[in-house]
Amino acid sequence: MRKLAQTAAVLAIVCATGTPHLSAQPPKEYDARTERLPGLTKADLALLESQLQSGPVGLIEFADTEQGELPGINLAAIVHAPANTLMALVQKPESYPRFMRTLDEVEIVHRDAGAVVYDWRWQMSLLSLGGRNAMTVYPPPPTRPELGHRVTIDSQSGDFGVGRISLRVLPRAARESLLVVSMRLDLRTANYVARRLARAARSINRSANMSLAYTMLLSFRREAEVRAGHAPPARAASALHKPALDPRAAVPLLVRGDLVLLDMTGDRLNQISVLGLINRQRSLVREVMVDTDAFGSALMPGSEATVVDRRDGVTTFDWDIDLPLVGVSGRMRMREGDSIVAVDAIDGALRGGRWNFETAELSRDATMITGWASFDLRNSSWFLRALTDADPYLGHGMTAASQVMLMRALRSRANKRAEQQLARTQQ
Repeated sequence: MRKLAQTAAVLAIVCATGTPHLSAQPPKEYDARTERLPGLTKADLALLESQLQSGPVGLIEFADTEQGELPGINLAAIVHAPANTLMALVQKPESYPRFMRTLDEVEIVHRDAGAVVYDWRWQMSLLSLGGRNAMTVYPPPPTRPELGHRVTIDSQSGDFGVGRISLRVLPRAARESLLVVSMRLDLRTANYVARRLARAARSINRSANMSLAYTMLLSFRREAEVRAGHAPPARAASALHKPALDPRAAVPLLVRGDLVLLDMTGDRLNQISVLGLINRQRSLVREVMVDTDAFGSALMPGSEATVVDRRDGVTTFDWDIDLPLVGVSGRMRMREGDSIVAVDAIDGALRGGRWNFETAELSRDATMITGWASFDLRNSSWFLRALTDADPYLGHGMTAASQVMLMRALRSRANKRAEQQLARTQQ
């Protein structure tokens, strides 16, 4: 029953996260296996060092969706285990089912020096998922061990489609390393159900890639630390706080995509932050954010919002997603400050959740949004609760994906509003 609920949850989530774009399918010449994965450079990681101390960091790239391109998903996390311990896990896919909840079986098809071809299977009640991957390991030069190992995993065929995963294991100290994961899998080339879902909404492919990437990253981290005898120190969850990251220093990264920062204690997710750049005036971006219809639907993609009360800069609104089996609803309160918009879920689904968003002017036509939030997807529907209970790391991935969807929905609405204003002035 747990597997059955998990299957239903996966399908329900992807059906509920986006508006239809039935033309979203790969151009004939597009191949996710050969598309470059630039990943996070050492300079990027140095910029994010303070955030890495609190938990995984992610750069979710932009892509030209009109041309059928897919974004790269780039994650990094500090692992409190030697690089050799972590590498011993990564290069032996036959051991993955022991510590990855999303794999049941791995069969080695061929192995030689530096290369492994393997078939994988994930059995979910009546539905069985599988595929074939080819792994290649690139060790550092003997004289440059600080360069770390690089591993590529090519998804040659299967139910998650074709694509490529890149992993880098970088030594940091005697008992500490850095794991960097980059992923781009094309669900539009997967099985029939995945193809139909991926064509129905562009955000589905990104959300699925994010969930799988976080599951891989966090599973490797946990198992390596267990083998190294590392126990996360006890740490009380801190109050919800704005991430301490210089916005102007982050601009080179934000031109490439949206930043996602997880604050974690062990496996516990304390809060999640997202930073994004919108090439519009701050006044227009803020106008979109305080528009309950625009912001409410962006907060939970696919939802509708109805204002219940508005007074003294505080707006109370009801929201709901009216879909079979996964319909949820709740009540939220939005408070407008000089620079921060704060939203609290006060009743119904996501009750207890808190979101803060700050808008900062970088230039006349460039605004940065910094969002920091704490909410539990298990407080929404039993489908999501079943999914996150089966694998909390998938839940963390879906939480991150929902924040990226929110950021991109706000960006899309700001652009649309700017175009509407321009059209009115030209009439």
